[in-house]
Amino acid sequence: MQLNRKRYSLINIRDGYLFCLPFIILLGIFILFPLIKGVYNSLFNFRFGGAKFVGLDNYTRIFSRDIYLLAMKNTLVMVFITVPALVILGIAISGAIFDKSMKYASFVRVCLYLPVIASAAVMSIIFRFILDSQLGLLRYFFDVIGKEPFNVLGDPIGAMGVIIFMLIAMNLGQCVVLYVAAMLSVPSDIIEALELDGGNRLSLFRYILIPHCSPTTLLVLITQTTAVLRAFVVIQLLTNGGPSYATTNIMYLLYREGFANGNFGLASALGVLMFLFCIILVLLQFRVMRISKEG
Repeated sequence: MQLNRKRYSLINIRDGYLFCLPFIILLGIFILFPLIKGVYNSLFNFRFGGAKFVGLDNYTRIFSRDIYLLAMKNTLVMVFITVPALVILGIAISGAIFDKSMKYASFVRVCLYLPVIASAAVMSIIFRFILDSQLGLLRYFFDVIGKEPFNVLGDPIGAMGVIIFMLIAMNLGQCVVLYVAAMLSVPSDIIEALELDGGNRLSLFRYILIPHCSPTTLLVLITQTTAVLRAFVVIQLLTNGGPSYATTNIMYLLYREGFANGNFGLASALGVLMFLFCIILVLLQFRVMRISKEG
């Protein structure tokens, strides 16, 4: 009897590995192999039609030139402003609609989710048409009121603000959908008990909704951090990294070095650094969430 149980368990383990095998193969082909290849390529200089081993020179070059340091700074600014804003707005909007009528909540979610499913290129072109200082709607509005137009995309702070606003608008719907789903799973008797004890809406957020949604918050932090780190289309079509590299991030420099300048070694080094940035930020988020739970 024991032999049959062991044989049955071994068969289950084998079947489990067989079911996971297609995923493992795809993971190796599309994620692990490119990652290893990227680390390998970052040790070479591919300019002038050949590959020359340069060791860590690409990384040294990145940390010794102002443009790359500025790109890292801009990337961190985008992450540390956009991601907390998405969490705060996601919780606030979801907490305001989750217990309302189904039609109203669905309407709000659909409206917020439309920018998520819309093409980033289309959204960027629309904003470019609105904010263009020469032919945009903003110029037409200033002409109507008789004021000198303000070139938003030509101002470093204004351009960064537009990029951050677009990243928030294009990802907020996904956060709201996740938070509403989590809040709908809160037992109704807990909310009723809070109301009987005289709790207000602020108490509902503080003592029930925010603690209950902590796993969702961690998911939002991870997914939106990676999304902001990969921001490229919006920057390319709206500001082209300008003005004066004010909106240039690591992803944009990776594209410029790899595809515009043909320096695949330096582009691979930037990709490795972006991967390490993502890992460090995610680990910090895990640490903060663990400390908040223990506290």
